[in-house]
Amino acid sequence: MCQKYPGPRCTPHVRARLDSARKRLGSAQTLFDANPAITRNRQRLDSAKANLDARSAEYDATPGGQTELRNQLGTEDDPGKREKLQRRLQVGKALREQQIRAASGFTHDDPKDNSNGHERDTDSDAGRARIVLASVGMESGVAGIRAFGDRAGVARHGDRTGEVPRLLIDDRHITPVAVHRLQDERAQHRRSRGESTPELYELHPRDAATYRRQMETLRDGNRFAASVYVYSEDEYAGMRLLVTDDGRSGIALKDDEIVSLYAHRDSNHPAAANSMLETAVAAGGRRLDCFDTVLPAIYAKSGFVPVARLKWNDDYAPDGWDYNTYAAFNGGRPDVVFMAHEPASVDSRYQRGSGRYVNSYDDGIDAVRARLGR
Repeated sequence: MCQKYPGPRCTPHVRARLDSARKRLGSAQTLFDANPAITRNRQRLDSAKANLDARSAEYDATPGGQTELRNQLGTEDDPGKREKLQRRLQVGKALREQQIRAASGFTHDDPKDNSNGHERDTDSDAGRARIVLASVGMESGVAGIRAFGDRAGVARHGDRTGEVPRLLIDDRHITPVAVHRLQDERAQHRRSRGESTPELYELHPRDAATYRRQMETLRDGNRFAASVYVYSEDEYAGMRLLVTDDGRSGIALKDDEIVSLYAHRDSNHPAAANSMLETAVAAGGRRLDCFDTVLPAIYAKSGFVPVARLKWNDDYAPDGWDYNTYAAFNGGRPDVVFMAHEPASVDSRYQRGSGRYVNSYDDGIDAVRARLGR
């Protein structure tokens, strides 16, 4: 049986999630094939693909998934396919070990945990102790591949272990699953520049609606709202969502892609964008893309370098786009810039126009992944 997140997952439950992810990808692919020119359809398809990758990695870590991989290895003769299967088996083992280590550090005698008003069963698995949601520092898994819930990079950047405080966001009590913060040296560097360095609290997937409401509120009354993309609640539930203690600033991770960075003007933590970006990088964020407005310069300070760019296409303009509002940026038609994280480029300056032109959005993603060696 499943233990509480981030403990070990059971085969039946994860198989059901995997089946659901496959259906979601099928629906997204159908919508995209019918109307490929609609930006929303492309984003929905990308999100569905990332969600399926995460669920597949999660399933590979279950006992059933491990057995299936071993059976496939026993019958597969192609060297290339065998290598991929072996790598999946190793990654799955590493994730399972991380989940078990996470579970072993937190015990609770009550078989029910009513945090956030949601009752959740905590059936034990092979005699393992019951756990409560808490901040977990994980060791590194297999290099170059991260699965849902892997906090290896964040642990190296000073996760705070122990009791996780409840937050009050939108008049709701929220119990995070982890607390993330920068290493002291980086935090001091950021503060010396007058920036905030808040701790970030990772939300449970069930609190995805809270994150989405913050994104929607940011769009209300904002003349730049057209450039702010808001995912669905289900899509956010498949991501890792990090917020400040007041919920007024946040950043999300969709596998290794950083998305939905937001900050309200009334946040208790002004000028925190680069601190949040560095925290997200520690959590596994390695790439992002954005319009060539003021954003690339901000991202460059956190070590993101432009790899590729895609020329503006009026057919793909976001809903409600006002060319006059963005007139300062190539006459309201900014390129899309694809950026990859390079540790040696932290605190660098963005050179407008840098990055090679590509012919499609997919080509831009491929260029970044190639730069990252993935």
